[in-house]
Amino acid sequence: MVNKLVQLQATKSRSDLARLIGVKPKHLSFTLYKIPENSRYTQFTIPKASGGTRDIHAPNSHLKAIQSRTSGLLYECYHIIYPKNDIANLELSHAFQKNRGLSIASNGSKHRNKRFVFNMDLKDFFGSFNFGRVRGFLLSNNQFGLNAEVATTVAQICCHENKLPQGAPTSPIVTEFITRILDIRLSKIAKRNGCTYSRYADDLTFSTNKREFPVEVAFLGLDGQWTAGSAIANKIHTSGFEINPNKYRMQFADSRQETTGLVVNKKVNVSKNYTKQVRYMAHSLFQKGECFIQEPQTKLPIMVSNHVLGGKLAHQFHIKSQEYLDSKGKAFPVARFEKEGKKAPAYYRKYADFIYFQNFFHSSKPTILCEGVTDNIYIKCAIKSLYSKVPSLGYASKAASKIQLLCGFYNYSPTAQAVTKLTGGANPLKTFIETYGITFARFKAASIEVPVIVVVDNDAANNGLWKMLQEKFGIAGADGSHDFYHVTKNLYVVPIPKIGGADTFIEHLFDAKTLASQLKGKSFDFGQKGKKIAPNKYGKMAFAKDVVRKKRASIDFSGFLPVLVNVEKALSEHKKMLSTQKATS
Repeated sequence: MVNKLVQLQATKSRSDLARLIGVKPKHLSFTLYKIPENSRYTQFTIPKASGGTRDIHAPNSHLKAIQSRTSGLLYECYHIIYPKNDIANLELSHAFQKNRGLSIASNGSKHRNKRFVFNMDLKDFFGSFNFGRVRGFLLSNNQFGLNAEVATTVAQICCHENKLPQGAPTSPIVTEFITRILDIRLSKIAKRNGCTYSRYADDLTFSTNKREFPVEVAFLGLDGQWTAGSAIANKIHTSGFEINPNKYRMQFADSRQETTGLVVNKKVNVSKNYTKQVRYMAHSLFQKGECFIQEPQTKLPIMVSNHVLGGKLAHQFHIKSQEYLDSKGKAFPVARFEKEGKKAPAYYRKYADFIYFQNFFHSSKPTILCEGVTDNIYIKCAIKSLYSKVPSLGYASKAASKIQLLCGFYNYSPTAQAVTKLTGGANPLKTFIETYGITFARFKAASIEVPVIVVVDNDAANNGLWKMLQEKFGIAGADGSHDFYHVTKNLYVVPIPKIGGADTFIEHLFDAKTLASQLKGKSFDFGQKGKKIAPNKYGKMAFAKDVVRKKRASIDFSGFLPVLVNVEKALSEHKKMLSTQKATS
């Protein structure tokens, strides 16, 4: 594997750096020096959970692309310098750690069941890293020692108005590099005083089970307020940071102890107030079609985006599911609870309800539900290639300089597969279709305005689906030979058209040249689930990502046109049905 750190250290100019991150040198120079600084970012504020607002500086598309590539490079360097098995590193910082099993939950778990939990914040965290500090680190740090021009350019990519902007992709990883020395210094003080230390971005936590809290770490002043001990305050100051004097908090075992907003007394958990708020928001969305949150002081309802609720549900699930993880660190699927004769936890069910409501009962545009992740990739790429022939599915956006989809796709994310029974494949889709009406009826705000299109393979695995459509829904002749089937409400099924009357999978819609694509000397095998792939073969995921998605521009997608046309027919049929209903109501 190519060592990106060595490559970065070997760069001697701005042009070398540009080529290393995969952009043209002229484009890098134009973005950094020709675009006016006030045009590089959009500034806005977002509310803080603790009150007040936070300033966000979002880079424009050109700069964001460069920063994303630079961030990727710096993360690769970080993982080389601090390997995943570096236990010392795992004990310290828990924020901005990609693919390391570190998070707000792991940060909180270090302080469970402690007599004392002491929290403090670093003031203006991102603002503490100015241009000179970032450049100086890249120049003089033993792990980097970059060329002066390269260090300057990296700092210019990362900084705005002489500091790291909150909102830039590069800011988190830069803070992790520079703040490590602070973590080491503070952890040494904590260790010699019998304390546990961890940091989550600007939030520092010290905890202990000693009978008295060590005064070197924190002490109770004559004014009755807790404050940082001299050793801690001195190390923070000499490391180039400033303490926020308004954010000291000592918490005792006989009261609720929190770290970064999580309760840590016995187990890491969200607070009861958080759970109550999420329940309130979900109820208002499912019953009224609008999401409200209670303003903390006045208790008056304030309308917010549905995505706010989605984020809160995701956060709640991430924290609470820590007690239901398998050997690979993945949350138990809902089916496991049922297999053990148990009811899935309420937060599982609430998150599943939100996913269904957003995708199927209250979506802003048609949702296409396929048999899995790879099918999503195939059809998205096919629409982008054939958009001019299926105008109701996609169009060329001159403003965005890309093909815009007019339909959404159900996302088979790991979390969605854990909390719902939609895990991909024929049987889960059959169950979804069979129980669609029952699920729909549970939401007072459910609407049939926007259709849901289920695209399925036309093979023996779906014979049970056709039989169910005939017997349960009374759809005569449902055998996969029709263009589409209207099942109920806003739900339609579009089968892959059979080729030559034989069983047809979606992969059969690709031409022979694409199916013959080689990857590292291996050929494609789209065999059945559970079939072991031979050493000289590769599977569907690699085909979807490394062949179809990467080589989309050169692939012939004409075989997908019939199924896309049938999807359009289903959309058109739904419009007619709605028009008829409105005319007769």
